[in-house]
Amino acid sequence: MNDDSQPSKQSGVLQAADVNRVEYFASDRELFDRQLSGFVPAAAFDVHAHLYDLRHLVPVASDTEFHGSPLIRHQTLVSCMRQWMGDRVIVDGLYFPFPVPGVDCGAANQFLSETLQGETGSRGLMLIRPNDDPAHVEAELLKHGWVGFKVYHVFAKRSDTFHAEQGEFLPEWAWRLAQKHSLTIMMHMVLPSALSDRRNQEYIRDHCVKYPRAQLVLAHAARGFNANHTVAAVDSLRGLPNVWFDTSAVCESAALEAILSTFGTTRLMYGSDFPVSELRGRCVSIGDGFFWLHDYNAQWGNSPTSTPQLVGIESLLALKQACRTMKLCEKDIEAIFAGNARQLLSLDCRPEAGLGEPNKKNNGDSGQALYAQAKSLMPGGTQLLSKRPEMFAPGKWPPYYEQAIGCEVIDADGRRFIDMSHCGILSTILGFSDPDVNAAVIRRVHLGSMATQQTADEVALARLLTEIHPWADQARFTRSGGDAVAVAVRIARAATGRSKVAVCGYHGWHDWYLAANLGDGVAGAADYQLDKHLLPGLAPIGVPRELAGTVVVFEYNNLDQFHQAINQCGDDLAAVVMEPTRGIDPAAGFLEEIRERVDEQDSVLVFDEISSGWRLCLGGAHLKFGVEPDLAVFAKGMSNGFAMGAILGRASKMQGCQDSFISSTYWTEGIGPAAALACIRKMQRIDVPAHLARIGSQVIQGWEKLAKKHRLAIKIEGRPASCTLAFDCSENAELLTLMTTRMLERGFLVAGVCSVTLAHNEHIVDLYLNSLDDVFAELAMAVASGDVLERLDGPVKHSGFQRLVD
Repeated sequence: MNDDSQPSKQSGVLQAADVNRVEYFASDRELFDRQLSGFVPAAAFDVHAHLYDLRHLVPVASDTEFHGSPLIRHQTLVSCMRQWMGDRVIVDGLYFPFPVPGVDCGAANQFLSETLQGETGSRGLMLIRPNDDPAHVEAELLKHGWVGFKVYHVFAKRSDTFHAEQGEFLPEWAWRLAQKHSLTIMMHMVLPSALSDRRNQEYIRDHCVKYPRAQLVLAHAARGFNANHTVAAVDSLRGLPNVWFDTSAVCESAALEAILSTFGTTRLMYGSDFPVSELRGRCVSIGDGFFWLHDYNAQWGNSPTSTPQLVGIESLLALKQACRTMKLCEKDIEAIFAGNARQLLSLDCRPEAGLGEPNKKNNGDSGQALYAQAKSLMPGGTQLLSKRPEMFAPGKWPPYYEQAIGCEVIDADGRRFIDMSHCGILSTILGFSDPDVNAAVIRRVHLGSMATQQTADEVALARLLTEIHPWADQARFTRSGGDAVAVAVRIARAATGRSKVAVCGYHGWHDWYLAANLGDGVAGAADYQLDKHLLPGLAPIGVPRELAGTVVVFEYNNLDQFHQAINQCGDDLAAVVMEPTRGIDPAAGFLEEIRERVDEQDSVLVFDEISSGWRLCLGGAHLKFGVEPDLAVFAKGMSNGFAMGAILGRASKMQGCQDSFISSTYWTEGIGPAAALACIRKMQRIDVPAHLARIGSQVIQGWEKLAKKHRLAIKIEGRPASCTLAFDCSENAELLTLMTTRMLERGFLVAGVCSVTLAHNEHIVDLYLNSLDDVFAELAMAVASGDVLERLDGPVKHSGFQRLVD
């Protein structure tokens, strides 16, 4: 039951619960057919409905009048809802008794069990009270096969139960049983402002973290009868993997839209709230409260357009509007109406595992088949080498995602994973689908992302970047990191009139960079100078041989190699292009001497901050080390996953942009600058580097502890914000592949690198390390037994660039 404004007297209970009183009209069916029949999918699932015996709800006296049988069975529900849903009536569902003060819970639960006999597609929740005996509840739970509990505020030990906190009617022992048996708890929270009350938020977060195997369903869109209560506070639950929502009896779309925006399409489930669905009227937000308008408590008039409709229809219309506003597709809507609930209750053949739970029932066959097709349609299979499944666990790594929010990913097969690997290849520093960045992007999309002009955001972004980097005077923008570095090299060559470049580190795929692997042009031989710079095996096929000798390579923190490279370039040195840091700090004087030598050569120092920027401090990592470049290049984290690149520079050097032709249509679209502004401004408010350092340190310490426990030799490199793990043995690639495969089965995306985000927290890392503990135990056994390869169900991961053979 959902209506706290309904009277609690016998007449009020009967008004809501005695569905035999309901009078249906032809207009009900006509409205449903016209507005909703094409929206409600076939074979939908109702996750919130009541079945009951009216005699359990009210004191039965001689003058008690029931309209027909007092038994509201499953077939009663189907018969009633068929009156207005026709052949779209929803048969399967999650059912529970009708909770009212004084109800005989034992009798109500027994009736539910009896009426669900033979309904193999449905499940039941046990109605419980705080003072019930936990041992008896557990016995009844197992006897009847309940999938969880239904709790309700009217069982709190106070007269004003609408002001009860959740712990007053949801006992701790129920959480413990839910954790023990992986149960679902359906809860209608109260307190006047529902989810907007911090007590409710803190209770939910604390208990969902403490009991990760318990699944909490927040009924009525987190009791979003006043939509703003959910809209204003649902983000407080972001990142909880075991909280769900149903739509039952919510008649305004805003609360549903907020849930979809925060959690995506995988946590919202359709519920009718039968028998409330059969009442006439709707719930409306009024100020900071809500009111139920019914056919008996409001003047509706005689016009057909002012006739109260069934609550079930009003609620479906609100859900339809939310889906329309959020631009959901048919697949998304089917998930809300059936897929999500079936996965929650393990009714689907491909159940979605909980955080840290096995994914073994679904091996991602459809995603793998799609990737096999992709390799025939797209050379290389993907657009980015680092996203090839072969780089992780060939045939096992999920190639495609459907949804990515926070640090949670839903793959194309509906499996849930927590990403403890690349996290968008370092691009989503705030976490996937950050709400602040998304809001800026959505605004720009709605207002137009491309026109004959630029957006003023470009100017604001240039101003913001130069304020953060006082040495820089000007900025130019691209939409990718590789393009941005290529532009920087063009600027340097234009500004100096020279051709040669000395490089350190990885800087993309463009000809200017891969020319390093052409060698010095002698006999056209390639000597792969770049093999020690992140990605080995980068073949310069297709790069003009005439570029041989234009790029010379030196290693980080090696001043001797640096001076040799500069000397080799001679008077034709246009630029030194390097990362100011990646996995280690610069040696004392290293960056300073490079700066000094570049000045002596009157060339250009370019710092590539695509990977290092924003993770160590606000802005470029070079700010931390106190060495200023002439040009700095940014991408990835500056816009949290949206396409954006930037080149900052001193005015004297940036003149090269004027002298050389550097121009591209899609460098002027509006989404990138909007995203970058929102991302950087958020990082100005929140100390993201401190968070990354803390969470990443927890990961590193966990690796070290587990390696010591299981006597595995490992090597850890990098910084906490982005660290790498390798096994110190000849079977490193094989062990990494086995680790990845086993962690996939436990619901984690894991590789030899871990780049954490603002969305990661201590709880998530704890769950990750708990699963990794079991996997490390197997790895140690495999090493001791010498059967690592035999344990692999597929090929070993690739290490570096190599051509796909199939």
